[in-house]
Amino acid sequence: MKRLILLLSVIAMLTSCSVVKRTYVRDYGERIELIKTNFPEIYDLYRRGSVIIDDVYTYEKDGKERVGIHYHYR
Repeated sequence: MKRLILLLSVIAMLTSCSVVKRTYVRDYGERIELIKTNFPEIYDLYRRGSVIIDDVYTYEKDGKERVGIHYHYR
């Protein structure tokens, strides 16, 4: 019985975390402003040519709009 409750609680936790709706930002100017404001250290690496920014997106968490990015090093 304990295993079943544990399994159901893990499934509920995983499904609730994975229902994040992302809105991808496609406008270059808006992307750069969001990165500059929210991730200044990554923006500096981007300007130096050390990283490539793949995606910039916004999502809502705890009632606040947040910004996320996907990037990788050269």
